[in-house]
Amino acid sequence: MALLTHWDGEPVHVWARVWRAHRVEAHDTLGSTNDRLKELAAAGAGPYTVVVADEQTAGRGRTGDVWHSPPGSGLWISVLLPYTGAVPMHLPLLVGVAAARAAERSRAGASVGIKWPNDLQLEGGKLGGILCEHGHGAVVAGVGLNVRLPAAGLPAEVGRRATALEASSGARVSLGNLATGLLHELHALVPGSARGLDGALHRELELRDVLRDRPVLTQQAGTGTARGIGPDGALLLERTSGERVRVTTGSVTLA
Repeated sequence: MALLTHWDGEPVHVWARVWRAHRVEAHDTLGSTNDRLKELAAAGAGPYTVVVADEQTAGRGRTGDVWHSPPGSGLWISVLLPYTGAVPMHLPLLVGVAAARAAERSRAGASVGIKWPNDLQLEGGKLGGILCEHGHGAVVAGVGLNVRLPAAGLPAEVGRRATALEASSGARVSLGNLATGLLHELHALVPGSARGLDGALHRELELRDVLRDRPVLTQQAGTGTARGIGPDGALLLERTSGERVRVTTGSVTLA
């Protein structure tokens, strides 16, 4: 685990200024950016402390699945957000909107969707994911975005459903610009989001919702038709009887 003085062509202190970050750590290889940021939070790191790595060797998804983070293939970044207590249910979706906006700004013509509760999709493939965890009086928000598919490929079970920002475009995507877009969006969205996803933000989420009006199987409440996402972040599920229930936890797949 080597601590870098430069990341994506610029000194780390320059990124700290551009991102309005309390502190930035950049690593060549790291087990997990979320785990490292939890350590920094325990040591008193302030809001918008950032950890970024060229490679993660123990990256993970929301359910503990391995998140493949090969060197140079994506943006693997964690940000300490100014929340206290438990992780708000809507927060992974809010971070997802921020990441989707940043991804679209970095690649012309991209249209990024959100799959409840924490996945990002591009042209039907999985582009990235969000992992929000409580860490010592704050919330650690981890973002993984596939930028380019590694030359060595991905494991078969991952490669079949994964995509990347550069996969169907000849344009090169800058990791620095992508991270800058993400941090600027988080600075803009987080302060007013304590009570949920209101107004224009909720309407944007509805437009990005890739499950809406599709039959799904939920781990918590069984099968039904997805009817959108509530301002609190719950998935709205309509059963065949017409009854609507709120899904607040667990995984969701297309039925």
